[in-house]
Amino acid sequence: MNKNNLAVIVGGTGAIGESIANEISKIGFSDILKIGTKTTPSIDFNNENTILDAIEFVKKKNKPISIFFDATGILHENNVMPEKSLKKIEFEFVKKNFIINAIGPVLLIKHFAPLLDKDEKSVFASLSAKVGSISDNGYGGWYSYRASKAALNQFIKTASIEMKVKNKNAIFVALHPGTVRSNLSEPFQKTNLKIQNPEETAKHLVKIINSIDQSQTGKFFNWDGSEIAW
Repeated sequence: MNKNNLAVIVGGTGAIGESIANEISKIGFSDILKIGTKTTPSIDFNNENTILDAIEFVKKKNKPISIFFDATGILHENNVMPEKSLKKIEFEFVKKNFIINAIGPVLLIKHFAPLLDKDEKSVFASLSAKVGSISDNGYGGWYSYRASKAALNQFIKTASIEMKVKNKNAIFVALHPGTVRSNLSEPFQKTNLKIQNPEETAKHLVKIINSIDQSQTGKFFNWDGSEIAW
């Protein structure tokens, strides 16, 4: 990767996003743009125009993107938890899961993929979740979260196929960060799980981004570098 290029982190003001930015700086990037809902520029997945405004801001830097990291996601909010049964499914919560976990990220791909470096390796990475793996689903529950992350995985895979033609140096991957000490996972931090600090998780994920090559585009990786089945 050309480390004189841009690194962009959407969700860059969150626990994982901030740590990802710090790790990216450690591997030699200095021009790192962290975008959140209250930054300048800002991105709100309920308004595609905010993405377009961010694109115009990035274009003014006159350099391509080598790392684009989507660190966005929702699992619960306002005391509404992942649905353990069908009767718990509520329209508004399902819709919000899909907007934040799938629709927003694919709009990021739509608008930012053309700005990825075409001359050297570039990576578009999005935070997914192992529970989004259909083949790994042995416990059920968490309907909206599972389904929205499965949709994200399909978007990543499909975009990777199209971009093989449009930009042979671009790599698209979904990443499972594990259970991270953050607001998102706080209600689910069981003692029998390996719980990582955001800094630890970021180190693992940036190592994956730094080490993968173009033959691995369209893959789904665990934080430890192992591949997860779709």
